[in-house]
Amino acid sequence: MNSEAWMEASHADYPSMARLARALYETGLGPREVLRECYGVTFPEELFVVVDAGLWSLDLLAYFTDQPWELAIPPDRGGPADTPGSMADTESLIVARDPDLMPLLQIPAAQAHEEDRIVCYRLEELRAGRPTVFCLGAEAYPSGQVREGEAVRCGESMLAVLYEEHAASLRSLEEEVHRPWNRGAGSVSWDEVEQARESLALVAELRRRAVVKDDGAGLQPHPATPVGPRIGPAGR
Repeated sequence: MNSEAWMEASHADYPSMARLARALYETGLGPREVLRECYGVTFPEELFVVVDAGLWSLDLLAYFTDQPWELAIPPDRGGPADTPGSMADTESLIVARDPDLMPLLQIPAAQAHEEDRIVCYRLEELRAGRPTVFCLGAEAYPSGQVREGEAVRCGESMLAVLYEEHAASLRSLEEEVHRPWNRGAGSVSWDEVEQARESLALVAELRRRAVVKDDGAGLQPHPATPVGPRIGPAGR
């Protein structure tokens, strides 16, 4: 493999990580091994279940980051993309503040007066075999503005948080559609309620698949071995 890809790779720089991932795929590694090599941790099966379901086509209450998602898509399925997406600046900002965080997705606020939430893994937690997720407050997507402060634990896993979010959204829509004033422009339709039900069912199915795969493989603690420049904000 081209050693240059290793030397230049930095978690804070998506193009360099995409080049490293492609170089690793060329050696015959699969997505799980590629991510392990790139970040020095074993990722939970829920991440690969989402990728296999068609990451960018899923109708969920989430805007996905580039890393680690794009790096989990092998070249024969069109990945990793050459250029970063709309959340690249947000990812770089978070990693520069706290290199242990791995941003995964941004959940839009349910109400106008609320903040969006950015859901992250912690590399330290993943090394210990735990898929725990942590959240940061943020302005509405795609502003890229993230609230100062430490990320707060918000769930036992990414899909657990997404399930709770979709369940709350469905409850809210079901309540609103029955209100007597729910009519005219801006009202909630039964089509929206049905779509919310389908999205919740999708997340439930993704959780089920992840549990089945975890039961077969398990998220094992990963040795705390040095991973050099790959997880630092400056890459050196």
